[in-house]
Amino acid sequence: MSVEVAYVASKGTHVFAGNGPAYNVNQIAIGPGTSIDGKFVASTPQANRRPFFNKFTYPDFLVPGPGGTLVPLTCCSSDLGNFLGNDASSNYNSLQVKVDKRFSHGLQFISHYTFSHANNYDSDYYVDNPRIAYGPDDMNRNHVFVANIVYELPFGKGKMFGSGVGRAMDLVIGGWQLNSTSNWSSGLPWTPSYGECGQVADAGPCRPNKNGSFKVGAGSFDAVNHDVVYFTPISGALTITGQPTGTDFCAVAPPSGPGFARPACGNIGNIGRNSFHGPRLFTSDLSVLKNFRVTERVTAQFRMDAFNVFNHPVLGFDSNEGGGRCIDCGGNNGKITGIEADTTMRQLQFAVRFTF
Repeated sequence: MSVEVAYVASKGTHVFAGNGPAYNVNQIAIGPGTSIDGKFVASTPQANRRPFFNKFTYPDFLVPGPGGTLVPLTCCSSDLGNFLGNDASSNYNSLQVKVDKRFSHGLQFISHYTFSHANNYDSDYYVDNPRIAYGPDDMNRNHVFVANIVYELPFGKGKMFGSGVGRAMDLVIGGWQLNSTSNWSSGLPWTPSYGECGQVADAGPCRPNKNGSFKVGAGSFDAVNHDVVYFTPISGALTITGQPTGTDFCAVAPPSGPGFARPACGNIGNIGRNSFHGPRLFTSDLSVLKNFRVTERVTAQFRMDAFNVFNHPVLGFDSNEGGGRCIDCGGNNGKITGIEADTTMRQLQFAVRFTF
């Protein structure tokens, strides 16, 4: 048997994080203490356009006519421009342990444990503060344990027990083998959002503020509604309603509720990207094999494969209203009503194989 312990890491620099949202490249800087009211936008002069606006030419087309000059390219909006940069980064750090026992005395197993953390930037890039998009990778599982076992039961001819039994008894107790693969993993990270983001002068991304301690965790299964309550949505706690058109939403104090509060106007919530974790994952497959010797040159094998043998559901967020992560949308948000993709409930498979 061998044991391996390793530290594995990687780092990426000058990574393209994605395309930054269309920020106003001509926006006037607002000084400290400036009073912002409903008339602010109309009374504020617009900054001059950047000198490169509408100055590019398209080299593959000519203006019709004898002059044949190049067609000017209208490349940008007069105010808005996307930003694409390679100033993002990523990193991965892990402790990896491997235990390997080669086949002997009817037993073989290999197991891996990984304690890791991976960080990167979201595909949405925020020019004003790129660190807002930084956080745990969407597929980061801090703990992963995988074990594979092959075990030949010690019964029958040539085994520890029953080595001297007759042919008939050996057909019953001999030739049995168990194979198993199990996977235990911590949950995937996720970021909460709220329903009215972007409608009342909020700043993206849509993240609320966290008030004190807010715990999430899969509760007991509801046999009537067939769901598991992961967190309870806040009814109307993060919405600003009843305001007539044209009023200054920034003058309205953002409401709050247990666990969460709406960020101030023009601000992003203090909840970091992927700072919450979803349900843990556990799957286990089992194979039971029975080997028969028909003749000296022909053997037969009967096997039963049970995928997800314990019928343990691999819980996953619903896909409605922001993936079930909306904390004030009601409905099925906060309730786990399905399982992760590429996972199934228990399935049985039977097969017979002849070798000659």
